[in-house]
Amino acid sequence: MASTTDAGKFEWLVILPDHEGVLAKRMEVRPKHFEGLQKGIDSGFWKMGGALLEEVPKEGEGLKIQGSAMVALASSKEEVIELLKKDIYSESGVWDFSKAQIYPFKCAIRQPL
Repeated sequence: MASTTDAGKFEWLVILPDHEGVLAKRMEVRPKHFEGLQKGIDSGFWKMGGALLEEVPKEGEGLKIQGSAMVALASSKEEVIELLKKDIYSESGVWDFSKAQIYPFKCAIRQPL
């Protein structure tokens, strides 16, 4: 499946770790994070996203989240960064932008959940 669906746009793979010790803050602002994503989801900017985990969850334990992974459809890396910096996870100090990785991404396969 092609990664380009809109003229002049390309998919971008984003790996964005959290700062150490911010899980409580992440969970506190999480509802606003999801609320803020909706416009980008509706417009087709966000193609995929979720939490990066330290390990596979064990029964009865909470998720050990260490960051986020996303795929965005955008005209440039700068456009992706601009939207990420407006996210509540950025504004509240959850994401560690000094460790962000953003790559042009060519999807080979994609299946719905």
